[in-house]
Amino acid sequence: MQSNWQNVFNWIPVSGILINQENENIQIDLQTQQKAVLSELKLEIFPDVIFKKQLNYDLESGWSWHKSWNLPEIDYILNVPISSQQNQGIFFVQIFVVKALQESQQYKNLGIKGESKKQIINQQTNFRCLKFTTTSYKNDHQKFHLMFVLFYSPVNKENVVISSIISPQIFVDSRKFARFHTLSVPLHSFTELFPYDLLDAIIIKRETKNKTFKMIKVDNSITGFINYFTASNIRNKIKHPIFLALRFSSLIKIFVDQQLFYQQTNIVGLIQNHLNNIINKEEKQKKIKLLIKPHNQDNIIQKRAIELIQQLENSCYEIYTQQCYLPDNVKPIEDLQYLSQQYSEFFKQSQANISKTKNFTILKTQSCSYIEDHIATKVKIEQFQKTINQPQQTFRNQCDIFNQIKKEEVKISKEQFKQIENQQDVHNMNINQSQLYSQLYLNQYQNSIQYQQFQNQYYNPYQFANPCQTLWRNI
Repeated sequence: MQSNWQNVFNWIPVSGILINQENENIQIDLQTQQKAVLSELKLEIFPDVIFKKQLNYDLESGWSWHKSWNLPEIDYILNVPISSQQNQGIFFVQIFVVKALQESQQYKNLGIKGESKKQIINQQTNFRCLKFTTTSYKNDHQKFHLMFVLFYSPVNKENVVISSIISPQIFVDSRKFARFHTLSVPLHSFTELFPYDLLDAIIIKRETKNKTFKMIKVDNSITGFINYFTASNIRNKIKHPIFLALRFSSLIKIFVDQQLFYQQTNIVGLIQNHLNNIINKEEKQKKIKLLIKPHNQDNIIQKRAIELIQQLENSCYEIYTQQCYLPDNVKPIEDLQYLSQQYSEFFKQSQANISKTKNFTILKTQSCSYIEDHIATKVKIEQFQKTINQPQQTFRNQCDIFNQIKKEEVKISKEQFKQIENQQDVHNMNINQSQLYSQLYLNQYQNSIQYQQFQNQYYNPYQFANPCQTLWRNI
């Protein structure tokens, strides 16, 4: 996100009608009696709207804000004196959050949190602590506008609109820092290649309701789209744009940038390379767009589909729900059969490359193990031969040899004891069993004494001298 203070937040005059938020009735006619009132008051209205803090701006997405943030403090100023007309009535201004409808010069009131209606005092008023009530995601990814409407209220007469201005488009994010900060979201499901067989495979959603088990087939429809992304038995759901465009072609279309579309190469390879570059941050501009049209007569199904579409928002490709908001520099991929064939070839080639890499890794591992088993052992032996006269290494090796001899002696003594115990009858034995154990422990004690004497010989070569005196003698 690039915050740019040089981009002016321009306000322009607007005309038309404002539709009520709760119903389709006309709430305000922005053109009614404006000229007549202004000629009567002999005024020319030039309002100035000043933000105390600039909104977020991005070169790619334009102006944006977040639903949970307070809008910056706003000053609404009139550049003409109106004190002479105060005895005839009052002036007040109201701010609206609107979205443009498909019909020309028609706007839908979306509501706003906070005190949105203020009286003009000393040619100005101030708005603060205002918030958006909804997001662009819940309105088919459509951007909003801020609209200021200036009213004149004569004594005992209806309010009259004398000025109305509208702001540039503002994208309202659905979650904090969603557009301008990188979230720790795993992206492999959006870019990782999927098995080609899944395009035609039978995918089943397992569902249990009221202790009744159901198996629902995922088909190519909006219901199948919902069943796929709500199936608890499908753990790793595929969100690759090619998979979505081919598996749910009845409601999803894939669009790519013209630069990718007109290149005489495999379009699947170009798409995959672009997705990898986006993850590796080698490219910033998203050249892949998905158009998802969740239109259905059942409002519940349509609402559920829109909620799932919101969860598909990612940093690899863009999602649109209305074609009119797509950029002009993208082209749709119409031949889905050719796209499927290209993906099949690309997937097989990538699998072959992976198998070659695995074979190379196995050979490399085997060569490393050969070096460790043969060459490294030989080097260790040579190094040991060079340093065999060092006292510390000599002592360690002798200790190891002595321990092995000791173990063998103990083992032999135990075997002899078992043989004696098996050959002779317990009743006819003249030697008591306890004497055998005593003889065995006596042998072990003698061996331990020899081992201790061996250690003392190394640590204290002068057997009858004080070790401290020996240390000073060596210094």
